[in-house]
This record gives sequence, structure tokens and C-alpha cells, in this order.
Amino acid sequence: MDAIHLTIGAVAKRAGITVRTLHHYDHIGLVCPGARSESGYRLYSPKDIERLHAVQSLKQLGLSLEAIAAMLAERKFTPQELLRHQVAEVSRKLEEIKQLKDKLQFLEHSVSGQNACAADLLDGIRLLEAHELYLPVQHVRKLLGRWHRAKSRWEPIAEHLNACLASGTPVDDAQVQLLAQRWMNIAMSVFGGRLGVIFDWVRMHQEAPETARHAGLDPELMQYLEQAIGLRLAALRRHLTPAELERLDGSTGPEWESFAAQGEKLLAASVSPKADAARALLARYRELSLRTVAQDRSLAVKLAQAYASEPILALGHFVSPQLRAYLDAAAS
Repeated sequence: MDAIHLTIGAVAKRAGITVRTLHHYDHIGLVCPGARSESGYRLYSPKDIERLHAVQSLKQLGLSLEAIAAMLAERKFTPQELLRHQVAEVSRKLEEIKQLKDKLQFLEHSVSGQNACAADLLDGIRLLEAHELYLPVQHVRKLLGRWHRAKSRWEPIAEHLNACLASGTPVDDAQVQLLAQRWMNIAMSVFGGRLGVIFDWVRMHQEAPETARHAGLDPELMQYLEQAIGLRLAALRRHLTPAELERLDGSTGPEWESFAAQGEKLLAASVSPKADAARALLARYRELSLRTVAQDRSLAVKLAQAYASEPILALGHFVSPQLRAYLDAAAS
């Protein structure tokens, strides 16, 4: 009997688990010793030990004890269904771990310096919570990283805007509008052209100024910039629906700047609008225009009408009236 039946202590030692675990398995009916010694002690038979090995194997796959019990009892689902469920559960846990990692790395970046203390960590947690009210947690650190890496591009614009703010320049001034458009172009390239994300980003800085300071931005400057950009958005909303506005691809902004610079060079050199260089510029204009509206020609017409009838949009556009006239001449 001793050769084929084992005590709970012997089973625990061979299986590498505790006696307490075996008692729990017995209590919930998962693995129950089915034999007894002559003195009345409960013993594990080879079949019991085989079942215990099955439990341990399934447990290594991450299955719960309830799922293992159901599996061993063959209750209304196949091994394939069980494994699909477990893959989905592992995927969920991996996403939770990834989000936790993002939070920890955000805090690691926020709570920097050798003199950081517990109060700094609590401030960092509050800052993280403020960001999470507006942006998905998995995007916060990535977006902030992109924004900080683009500092060399937006910092000069911020300095010019600060000068305008200090001098009392109104937000509908041509210079402020052009700076606001350049700022939007950078933001759109940083955030992948997703206007909705930028709206959330701006609203977050308005309602939670500590997030603006964390991004290296002055809350007062952001309010001034928001007013300038707000004029442009209000003009666009008079012509485009919210859905159409969302479809605009703002990531083309830097290419529009390059395009305009190229066009101004042709104007300065008095190149004929019938020249090959002018026609190539016109083709580039049409290509960028369609990309900006996601290849929707009807939306392109509405956007052109907006720019033609809203002076505030023309103020901040890189295509000057002179360059626009030049392109019209090239198209005729």
C-alpha cells in the first residue's frame, strides 16, 4: 500500500507545494485523497496524484481553480474554448501591466532630482490623475515625450507669442494668427494629425494649469494662444460640421510651410505662372489640399469656401493672397 498510496506530507513534498494547499484543494473538492491507511489516515492514490498533476499543469497556464474544476469535470466547454478565454484573460492582464508601467514611468520622470521626497511623489500622482481625466493613460507619457522632443520647434514660437502677449497685441492680429497657425501645425505633427486629441490637450491645459507647466508651458500664454486658435476654429465651424472638422489632416502643416516658402521664392524671382516650376507648384498645392481633406473633394470645396469668406483664416494661412493669385494664374 505504501508503494502506491502516499500521505499528504509525501505528496506535498513530491509535488513541491504546501500541505496547506493540499488541504485547500481537498476542502473545495478539487483533489481529494480517496484511500485510507489501516490506521485511518487519508492517502492519495495514483489516480489522485494524476489529478493533482493535471491541476498543477492547468494552473501554470494561469487558469483559476474554478476553471480547472470545471475543465476536469468536462462542463459544457471544450479545451479550445477554455484556452481562447485564457488568451483573452492574459491579454487583459498584459494591458493592465502596460498601463501600470506607463504610470510608473510617468511618475519617474515627474519626480526627478536627488532631493525628491514623499510629497513630490504625491504631487506627481495628482499630476498623473489630472492628465488621465483628459487623455488615455497609455498615451500620456508618449504624447508628453513627443512634445518635449519637439521643444526646439515650438519654443521659438512661444517666445514670439510671449512678446505679443506682453505688448498687448490682440489675438486677431495677423502676426499672432500666423504664429497660432504655426503652433497648430507643430501640435498636429506631434499628435499625428488627430484634432480631437489636440482639443483634449488644450482643454486639459486650460482646466488643469499644472499640466501646462509640466509640459513647459505658461498657463497665461496657453490662454492667449487658445483665444487666437479659438477664432480660427470658430470660423471653420461656421462652414464645416464637427465630423468634417475631425477629418481634416493637420499633420500636413509643415509641408504647407515648405510649399509656401517655395512659392514665395518663385514670386520673388518673377517666375512666370506658365513656367514648369509654377505648374509643378500648382500640382503640389492640389496634392496637399486633397491630403488635408482626406481625399474628399466635396470637403475640399467647403474648406476653400471657408478660407475665401473668413478673413481670420487668411491671416494665418501660409499661402499669401499674392501666392494664391499666382496659383490661380498657373491654373488658367
